[in-house]
Amino acid sequence: ARWYPTLVGLEDGRVLSVSGLDDVGAILPGDNEIYDPKTKKWGKGPFHYFPTYPALFLTKGGKLFYPGANAGYGPADKGREPGIWDLKKNTFTKVPGLTDTDQLETAASLMLPPVQDQKVMVLGGGGVGESKKSTARTAVIDLKQDSPAFEAGPDLPQGTRYLNSVIMPDDTVFTSGGSEDYRGRGASNILKAQSYDPKTNTFKEAAEPTVGRNYHSEALLLPDGRVATFGSDSLYGDKDNTKLGKFEQRMEVYTPPALHRGKDRRPVIGSGPENAERGTTVTYESADADRIATARLMRPSAVTHTTDVEQRSIELGLKKTGGKLSVTVPDDPTLVPPGWYMLFVTDTDGVPSEAKWVKVA
Repeated sequence: ARWYPTLVGLEDGRVLSVSGLDDVGAILPGDNEIYDPKTKKWGKGPFHYFPTYPALFLTKGGKLFYPGANAGYGPADKGREPGIWDLKKNTFTKVPGLTDTDQLETAASLMLPPVQDQKVMVLGGGGVGESKKSTARTAVIDLKQDSPAFEAGPDLPQGTRYLNSVIMPDDTVFTSGGSEDYRGRGASNILKAQSYDPKTNTFKEAAEPTVGRNYHSEALLLPDGRVATFGSDSLYGDKDNTKLGKFEQRMEVYTPPALHRGKDRRPVIGSGPENAERGTTVTYESADADRIATARLMRPSAVTHTTDVEQRSIELGLKKTGGKLSVTVPDDPTLVPPGWYMLFVTDTDGVPSEAKWVKVA
């Protein structure tokens, strides 16, 4: 039995199941399992302890990176330190540099775009359990370095738990919502959103949400380039914490500025293959080929409890000739795990297309 686990897609299509609670609600001590879709069977995985819903990112070479972000259950003094997990050797190498390490529960984390840069960002977070602590800290680590270490990023507007972070087709990161206290306690929902630019390491204000989002909230990129936000499960329904909260059933959709600027001139990906193999080039019709600047494969979200380990954006090689776009998929399964992706192209003005679904084998 396993409840509140993280599921990580590996480079060969297998799925690693990590952490969680057993059938009586006790945290699992480190017994992890691997599912093989070819045999449709589970097998024993490498033993390692994590709190529930640990964020684990598949990195170049096949190791997993744990930024310390997690959500749910586990003691404060066990399984909280960030590091690199070698599944084959079952070794865990801790990485330094992160501040506010006592406030990583309910933190957001992601592999910054594009995935070839091998940079991971952690944003916000709070103390373990029902702690009132929260942090505005963000930090970025470059895993390509010989001795990777976190470096400070720009602060969030305030201490934030349950922040949702979404990779966008233009290589920015949209962050939204969250609350300052545990599950929005004390009417602490944060009606703010920001766009993070990895190139400048800065935040820019984005349109403010009107619905508060905390525990059990999610956000994900839609194939049309917008972001859907939904859910939230406030512990209380008033500032004095005297009324029980209700599960939030309203949804909101965020439209980035580029879609307003390019409302009538979004580039279009025309006819072309639905399947692509790693290391090959595939070609699509496009009347807008001349003005395309970038192409990205974006893995669809699998998000819960601020944890989304599948989200990644992959830079594609790009050639443009006579109304055709040719994109080359990297020949590295640790960068491009098998499965479905959204193919986006973005023009020289930063306006993205709608996505075309592509299956990578």
